[in-house]
Parts: sequence; C-alpha cells; structure tokens
Amino acid sequence: MLFSCLLLLASACKQPDLGLEVQNPSDAVNLLRIDDLSVRTSLEREDSVRTDELSLNLLGAYNDPLLGSLRASFYTQLRPSASNISFGEDFIADSLVLVLPYRGYYGDLTKLKGLQKFTVYRVTQDFAQSSVYYSNDTLAIESTPIGQTGFIVPVLTDSTLVTGKKEAPQLRIRLNTAIAQEIQNNAAALVDGDAFVQLLKGIYITSETRNNLPGEGAMLDFSLLSGARMDLFYKNSTNDSLRTSFAVNENCTRFTRFNHVYSQQILNLISTPALANERTYVQTMAGLRTRIDIPNLRSWQAGRNILVNEARIIVPVAFNDFGIYLPNPQLNMITKGEDGTLETTPDLLIGDSWAGGTYDAVKKEYIFNVTRYIQKILTDLIVDRGLFIQSTGTGVSSYRVPLNGGASAERPVRFELLYQVLPQ
Repeated sequence: MLFSCLLLLASACKQPDLGLEVQNPSDAVNLLRIDDLSVRTSLEREDSVRTDELSLNLLGAYNDPLLGSLRASFYTQLRPSASNISFGEDFIADSLVLVLPYRGYYGDLTKLKGLQKFTVYRVTQDFAQSSVYYSNDTLAIESTPIGQTGFIVPVLTDSTLVTGKKEAPQLRIRLNTAIAQEIQNNAAALVDGDAFVQLLKGIYITSETRNNLPGEGAMLDFSLLSGARMDLFYKNSTNDSLRTSFAVNENCTRFTRFNHVYSQQILNLISTPALANERTYVQTMAGLRTRIDIPNLRSWQAGRNILVNEARIIVPVAFNDFGIYLPNPQLNMITKGEDGTLETTPDLLIGDSWAGGTYDAVKKEYIFNVTRYIQKILTDLIVDRGLFIQSTGTGVSSYRVPLNGGASAERPVRFELLYQVLPQ
C-alpha cells in the first residue's frame, strides 16, 4: 500500500527546486518498500536558546507529573509613555501597579491547583538591545522584592475594572510606592525613555507554586508589547485622580529565563539511552529533544545504488499520558553539522508542508518526510549524524509531548522507505 502522502510528493516533486535525486512514486517502476529497519530513540536536553525581544514572554511555574518542576521568569525595561512628564505641585502617590495583560496559558488554573505567587524585583544591572540574551542568562537584582502577590489563581476570562473602565484580563501586582516618590524626585529621568532606564534599569518577575505536588501550576504567556505597563496613580494640588504609565514598548530590552528541575525518571532516560528507546519526550522552553537513529541503514544498502522515492519517520505519541497537557502542534526534525551545531535537514529547507511534523490528532502521531536527507546519506553527500525531533517556538511556548520510542511495545517509531535499485 502506498503511503498517504504520495499525492503531496507528486505535487512537490514537480517543483523545479527539488532537483532530480528523488522521483515521483507514481512514475516509478520496480518500486520496492521496506518498513522493518530498526529505529533507535534517545533523549537529550536542549541547549539554551535566545529569548530576547521575542513576540511572547513566558511567566509561571508548574509541576509536570512526568517531567518535574518548570519555571519561567522574565526581565524587562519600562519607558514613560510620554516625554517631559510633570506631576504638578504637591505630588502624592496613591499606588503603583504593574499590569500584565494575559494572552494564554498551559497547565492547570483550577482552584487550588492553579495557585501561584508572583514576585517583582528591581534590576540593578544595565541591559540593552545591542546585547544578546539567552534562556539561562541572569541579571543582578535587589534582594528585597518591590512587589508581590499572595497565592492567587490567574483568571484569564474576566475583564478587569480600572478607574471605572473595563480592560482585558490582566495580572496586576502592586509595587512599592517608594519607587513612585523616587521617580518624582528625579525630574531628569522623565525627559525620555533613555533617561528613565538609567533610574529604573528594569524589573524581574518570577513566580512559584504553593507546593511541589505534581500537576499544580501553569505557564502563562504575555505579549508585553500589547499593554504591559506600570501605572502610577497619584494626585496633586489640582486633581486627585491622575495616572501616568510606563510601558513596555519596542525600545525596551526584555528576555525570558527558563529553569528546569527534572524528575529522576527523566534524568534516568537521559543518562541511560536504552530506556528512552521505550519512551521519550519533546519539550519547549529549551527543554528536551529526541534523537532518532537508523543504525542499520547503510548495512541494508549493501553497496546498492538506491533511488529514494519516499522516506518517512512516523512517531506515535503516548496519548495516555497527555492529561491536561496538550501536545506540541508542530515539531521539526533537524540534524547536526560537522561542528556539532544543529542545522536544518534538506527536507526542512523546502518548508513545513514538505517536511511534515504537524500533529495528527486523529492518528495521534507525527509524520516527518526525510526523503532528501536519506537520499543524500545513501549517496555519501552528507554524513549521518543523527536526526533530532525538536519543538518549534521553543522560546515562546510551553508545550511538551510524550512519545513512543523505537522499541516501544505498542506503536513504536517506524521508518518507511519506498525505493528503487538502479544499475551501478
């Protein structure tokens, strides 16, 4: 039986940029098929990833029942929403509030399981957009928080009433009003944004769950450029209901930090590759990736001149372990270069529609097209350094998915190959 994506191959192979090293199966003669070559899977940790100035910043803590505890925090600058701000005579600060409009979440926000405490610290170290920041970077902060919530359950569905007007659901954290007085006392810092970040270099926001019980907590995501700000409510000699905002805008440096404390089970899978041949994982947030090897590919070739018509790797998910944690909508299959750095496969260079990796919610599996990669291996155009299943959007999302391994007792990872043997 031909594979379900032959129609895709038929159309894709007509594109002039695909070259002649693969052939449309419908045009092939003496087409052969093999699907019993062994596949070996192993688990490894991702390296840190760049997280500065991304579209989203993650904040939260949750205790994954399978993986362990996961934390995301972020650093950001704030800039005045106008230049040359004046508070008027007889300034009195009423309150200072950090506002973070919610965008989405991953995890559990129900009742006691959703409880988290959010804490804000003042950054004491300069940081700038001219520098590069990664998911394991840190900045110096004051030891005493400038703001903190109690243990609360974030509510992403109800609007918030602010000075009599409804606003989008948001996390609101009251900050120390002594900072407001400091801002008032430094008029030079209110000239423009660059001057302000010399006074308040930035803030760091982190969170924690009430305890470390599995299944508690959630990861929240925020689009900081869409309404994140610090509101200063104050009064002066002429008005008792005034507000000035200091916003996160495109000129603000910001980056996310990730922290993983993996369960012993995961640590065992990483240190003992044979275990990950039964069950493995892929996780965003610079977390986990799965390595794929086909150890007998070259010995199967046995010196023959093989023309690859189609090569696919089918990766079933361990759907009984999903719980409330939805699988990654899209995964990529990549490889490594000569220097050991990750790089795209020849198939992924064409695009996702060719390379595959979209989650099939009906079949509960991912299918990757590796036709060009396998052809180049068999013709010695590239060296086989393994394939790696890695999350897309690893710096801006918090998905994870359990996968069946190459030696799983039920629905193992499969390698399927349509090919022809050509004359030498």
